[in-house]
Amino acid sequence: MIVANYTAHFYCDCEACEEASNLEQAEYIGESWAQVAKRARKGGWRISADRTRSFAPGHKVKRNSPSKAR
Repeated sequence: MIVANYTAHFYCDCEACEEASNLEQAEYIGESWAQVAKRARKGGWRISADRTRSFAPGHKVKRNSPSKAR
């Protein structure tokens, strides 16, 4: 028998959490990334489209504005 799972640790990337020493974090376990992401979103976490940033429930989403080309 083979048993496999996928574990993801989410850390909040909002400005308040980045400045604090006590980061908001959570762990979700599932059989795939899709299942883990669905569970995290159901728990209120926001995940960026490129899967590089996450934001805890109720925390302000930090948007990176593109620099203007001159």
